[in-house]
Amino acid sequence: NELMAVRVGQYKSHYWTWSNSWEEFKSGVNFCPGEAVPGVTTHNQTEHALQPLIFHLGRDPGEKYPLSVLSDEYQKALVRFSMVVQQHKKDLVPGVPQLNMCDLAVMNWAPAGCEMLGKCLKPPESNPWKCDWPH
Repeated sequence: NELMAVRVGQYKSHYWTWSNSWEEFKSGVNFCPGEAVPGVTTHNQTEHALQPLIFHLGRDPGEKYPLSVLSDEYQKALVRFSMVVQQHKKDLVPGVPQLNMCDLAVMNWAPAGCEMLGKCLKPPESNPWKCDWPH
């Protein structure tokens, strides 16, 4: 239950970074193939709350080049983000996760056209349950 990133206008700040665990990465799961941005594509959950990573999305839509913390642009953006984040935390009403449901009936292989070939797998009866989604 942490604020991971915030967007204000053309700027985006990251307060936490994490791509996936080393265990998943070593097993072949890579959410950012071909990308390695120091401090951004991390395999350990990394906090940047004291000095968030800030990107200008108009110039850097791929979020590969964080603004220098020493630049005036970074300092001005940080002031804007600080106000937005402070207001968000003040007004936030925590919700109940809505997307952590699993159902084998909808997680079933049935590509378009399988009916014509008679190759669709019969889905099991719908029986949704709360499940853990680590991402």
